[in-house]
Amino acid sequence: MTLTDRALRFALGLLFAAASPACDDASDAAPADAAIAADAQSDAGAGDAALPMSVRGVRYCEILLIYAGAGGIDAQVWGTQGLNLCPPEQWTMLDADTLRAETGATLVLLNGPRYWLIDAVTGELPPGEPRRFGELEMHQLATIALQPGMMQSMPYAERTVNRSSRFTFRAGSEIYELLAPDGATYVMQSYAQIVDPTLSEAELPTLGARLELPDGWTYRARTLDAELVVDTPDGATVLQDELQNSYSLYGEGG
Repeated sequence: MTLTDRALRFALGLLFAAASPACDDASDAAPADAAIAADAQSDAGAGDAALPMSVRGVRYCEILLIYAGAGGIDAQVWGTQGLNLCPPEQWTMLDADTLRAETGATLVLLNGPRYWLIDAVTGELPPGEPRRFGELEMHQLATIALQPGMMQSMPYAERTVNRSSRFTFRAGSEIYELLAPDGATYVMQSYAQIVDPTLSEAELPTLGARLELPDGWTYRARTLDAELVVDTPDGATVLQDELQNSYSLYGEGG
């Protein structure tokens, strides 16, 4: 993968990793409890709906189809959220070059697997029917016009995501945060097995020892005494660490 491809992958990961809500489960292959635990809505694509139980630990994957033309660069985001748990045997069979030939995309990026760390999510999906990539069923989560600045993203650099969502971390849940020197606080919304395929939730409490944090930044794990809600009706501010774990801003700096 070229340097440009790596930069684009990171920038797109900031936009889409754990950022898109998903619609009602439509797969008989997924276990019944997984169908509820995935970030599902009661009416597919019909608007907001609260989840009945935690989505924490639910696995999902995304495919980014990048199309470059005279009018600019667009990215289609497809994901397994709410449809299935991205079975490893189906995910590992996917090949970016094969998908690029099949879809006519300029570039195809495989973004996953990822695992939710939130307890509930609400949001809204665009309408559309699921499709299969290989044997893996996905639905389209978004189409985004990319700007040139997205090619230059770096770890711990903020990005604004045009999404309307509400992430809930329940009282008693352990959360993982980044604290910036100006007081800004970011909570991890998902961890990734992209850079480190063996990363597990059990390692997250001490992950700070592995991270190359910017000067003055702190990583911490803590158990919530009260519910934490990250409500972003008009867009979200997100960043990633060097392992491509994704965080949402919820405490403003000063």
